[in-house]
Amino acid sequence: MGQTASESGEQVLIIGGGPAGSTSAMHLLERGFAPLLVESDTFPRFHIGESLTTECVDALNRLGLQEQLIALRAPRKQGVRIFAKHPENSFFVGAGDAWQVERARFDLMMLETAVARGATRVHGKVTHLEHDGQHWHVTISLNDGGIDHATTRFVIDGSGQNRFSLRKGLLGEATEGGYSRQVAFFSQFENIASKPEDAFDTLIFHRECHEWAWMIPLSETVMSVGLVVPVTTFKENKQPPDVFFDTHLMEFSASLVGRLTGARRVGKVRTISNYSYRVETYAKNGLFCVGDSHAFIDPIFSFGVEFAVCEAAYAAEAIAACREASDTASWRRHADRYMQVTSQGQRVIEDLLDYFWRHPWGFANMAHVRHREEFLEIFAGRIYETQPGEGLKRMRATLQGATAKAVGCGR
Repeated sequence: MGQTASESGEQVLIIGGGPAGSTSAMHLLERGFAPLLVESDTFPRFHIGESLTTECVDALNRLGLQEQLIALRAPRKQGVRIFAKHPENSFFVGAGDAWQVERARFDLMMLETAVARGATRVHGKVTHLEHDGQHWHVTISLNDGGIDHATTRFVIDGSGQNRFSLRKGLLGEATEGGYSRQVAFFSQFENIASKPEDAFDTLIFHRECHEWAWMIPLSETVMSVGLVVPVTTFKENKQPPDVFFDTHLMEFSASLVGRLTGARRVGKVRTISNYSYRVETYAKNGLFCVGDSHAFIDPIFSFGVEFAVCEAAYAAEAIAACREASDTASWRRHADRYMQVTSQGQRVIEDLLDYFWRHPWGFANMAHVRHREEFLEIFAGRIYETQPGEGLKRMRATLQGATAKAVGCGR
């Protein structure tokens, strides 16, 4: 390595081989770049965030991935059904025609496709990244114990919740989100007693402020199940994670228990805590953060993969514009546009979630009756470069009138 370009095109370093990194690589290849994708994990590897939006699927199809997606035999998702504490209180929000995917298989397919199309995969971990005003100088610790180096003008950080650029001090401080003091427990189950109306849709069960559980079907027989509660609740119980998870799932709500009775957990219990954050400046000097590496704001309705896939396209567009620029001074304009477009999309979902927690039945009325078509578009993931509709405007006006936007929930 150790050079700024290869014979097939200018080199771009990509940190991370998940959906953000692999999608970025495919878009860069289409634009004549030579992606150098650094990933230390062995794929397939477990991951959550299994629900795709319609726009996410459309974006993947635009990359020519129809056959690969069909080969996954993923369940088709039509929307999200949301349950309150009492079983009779539920409502459905359409989300178009989307899919649920087992992330281990999906992520492997994405990475293998990127490599098959021409990306170079390096089995290792980026340990040092430094900018000299013109180029990024990279140190890579290889899985086999060796050390490698590269020099490049452009870097994409697709490191996910590892947040490489943030940890290395290359970005500003992260701001805590509304779920930063929660802990999530999740695993996979068989023999879930699904209702006919469940189909293969995402099921959300909510209770107190920022407490919820989810069910996402991964196949005809396997379901992803998760539980989110305040960290203090977990600590006060003083139970091992698996005991806490199994016990509290069966106490959460009647709607959830009715589906879990007789079910069998078939995976280990995993946890994530303090996982809600946002970085305001996440593109500069040819460095572009994509997906969770700069923000994680939706642990409920599963927009994470869409954010990664769609932001990757915008990042590749910005990098291509920087390549064509006569001087690096104009790069800031392209970085700013990237951040403006992608953050506007994320703000739509962030405001949607804030309104959901503060006014759950007002949300139900908006989504199911008054602004049904607009909410269908939002839940389908059509949130980039669009003008806010009347429903979103009403939600934002209500939130702006609240005394504490990120604190408290409606009852």
